[in-house]
Amino acid sequence: MKQQLAPIGLFIRFIAYLVIAWALGFALFFFRLPNAVPPSSLKADAIVVLTGGKGRLEAGITLLENGSGEKLLISGVHPDVLKQELISLTGASSSLFNCCVDLDYAAGNTLGNAQETALWASKHNYKKLILVTADYHIQRSVILFRQALPETEVLPYPVSSDIGPLMLAREYSKYLVTLIQEAIQNSSASETGND
Repeated sequence: MKQQLAPIGLFIRFIAYLVIAWALGFALFFFRLPNAVPPSSLKADAIVVLTGGKGRLEAGITLLENGSGEKLLISGVHPDVLKQELISLTGASSSLFNCCVDLDYAAGNTLGNAQETALWASKHNYKKLILVTADYHIQRSVILFRQALPETEVLPYPVSSDIGPLMLAREYSKYLVTLIQEAIQNSSASETGND
């Protein structure tokens, strides 16, 4: 009887260890949320803003107006949103938008943002980008952007957010999956390099 229960006991113990490890990692993730960076301290070829959260567009426009980059890409714009709506939303001038802001309507998620930005950066030969997104989203975004743009320096620009614990836990779980995928890719790449 004891031998039959042993595998179940081991499985329960394994699940308990996983839950504890996840909880400890989540606490570390929470305490490592980055603080906002002064706009004047960053300089790059261009700026990329990922849509989806309060304050991101305004932060990107402020960086552009301060000369932190020569051009701004707003990535992940909903197909129904017009340029004029974004001008009104951000309070930026039409002339600034017309000369220096590009809109990406194709990206539907963070990986798509990275891939579309890679195409845009390659077209303009940008080698250094400022990445603007929410503080809780920046760590995973930077990993995906550095994978998609290996020859480009990516400078994170976190925007303070106010989200609930469930959404933060969801983002942390996505971050873990991204870390695991990156580790697998790096392992595969090193094995291929050794062949």
